[in-house]
Amino acid sequence: MAPESTVPVPPGELERRRATFARIRAERDAAMAYLRAKFPEEKEYLDRARDEVRDVTVVLGSPRGGTSVFKQVLGELRGALALPGEHRLLFTLLGLNHPDHGGSDEGVESGVLDAGQRTFLLRNLFFECRGADIPEPTPLEWERYAWDWALRLRVQWPDTVDAPLEELVAVVRDSVLGARRGPEPAFDVLRGLRAHGLPVDPYRYDLDEALVREAFPDVPVPKGPPGGSIVEISPFLALRPQRRPRLGEEGRVLVIKASSDAYRIPLLHHLFDGWNLRELHLTRNPLASVNGLIDGWEHRSFWQHDLSSYGTAAGLRADWNFDLCEGWQDLVHGPLAELCARQWSDPHRRILRHTTDPLRLRFEDFQAGGTTRRSLVETAARGMGLRLDADRWGAVDEPRRVNATSAPAGARWRRERPELGRLLDIPEVAEVCGLIGYDVRDWERWP
Repeated sequence: MAPESTVPVPPGELERRRATFARIRAERDAAMAYLRAKFPEEKEYLDRARDEVRDVTVVLGSPRGGTSVFKQVLGELRGALALPGEHRLLFTLLGLNHPDHGGSDEGVESGVLDAGQRTFLLRNLFFECRGADIPEPTPLEWERYAWDWALRLRVQWPDTVDAPLEELVAVVRDSVLGARRGPEPAFDVLRGLRAHGLPVDPYRYDLDEALVREAFPDVPVPKGPPGGSIVEISPFLALRPQRRPRLGEEGRVLVIKASSDAYRIPLLHHLFDGWNLRELHLTRNPLASVNGLIDGWEHRSFWQHDLSSYGTAAGLRADWNFDLCEGWQDLVHGPLAELCARQWSDPHRRILRHTTDPLRLRFEDFQAGGTTRRSLVETAARGMGLRLDADRWGAVDEPRRVNATSAPAGARWRRERPELGRLLDIPEVAEVCGLIGYDVRDWERWP
């Protein structure tokens, strides 16, 4: 699908990455076969999901636009099958993202997936889905949890954690079967991995920083990217013991989200050809979004690309955060706010271009909380062909924090960076605002 590479990577680097990704894919295939044989419920779930699930909802938006927490809440709906994290890493493992696809843009936007690629993506999407938390796991459930961690470590630290999967499983299993110190299993797992000599950094995970500092007082807060190939984007997923989703009689809807999906919408249409595909377009005003993007650029996480091989063409942005938007090469030497404005507008342009009848929703309504948030989630649920039962209100009213750089609050941009209002003078920003329903004349009242 990809042309001959035009990315200025060092000799042999793309071949090295391909070999690494092929090994990870082979390990996942072997692990899936083992888990299907060892855990009967695993085989039953995977077979039923493969044969019965033909509904999918894709949550589309721009980075730092609220899609992570919104997808998390939708994943709590009865009948929903959702990944605890993003699926972008699956496309990376197939060489469909920068730099492996051969171009200087984010990834392969359109084309035809071959049978092997399509099978890999669908099988792994189902494999990654999780359901309810397990309050008190049995020893067998802890072993299953350990396998999840072992596979996850491969995509979080692909160049540094190279111990055999079985060894990683044993380390994780022993960490949680013994006397646990908490405050949650992921902390015990990270303690065990570090005690085993594995270079995992707890600050790279989506965990409360104060709790990490307390649990790992001798670990310094890192700066810059974690180093090596980027497969999963930090902050890394800190796994919890969870059951498989329940495949009941009412609704079986796969719910997926990755901020970079805006750059592969036609490819997703091909992946889900023959399915009942629904697209939710989550919007957020550009000033709040850009404020969040700048926070991300200044954070120790959200590294997405290593552009050091571009030399001076990457400017000061060789360690790249978020997606490679259109025309990024022309923006790297200018103000970060203007680059972030393009990282906001470009995904929305692509969503408008490639979707046909998306359900458009505002993240501001989610932030409002209360009945406004509930109404928004009910609207989304109906659009997905599901319903929001009363026993799910707790997950709506008090969702878990996901990939947050600071405590949730409305209109932070107004307090932290009021000068962002000038971005509305950029024609493309003002134009996209109008296309997705934000009146720039009313910008001073935006939350």
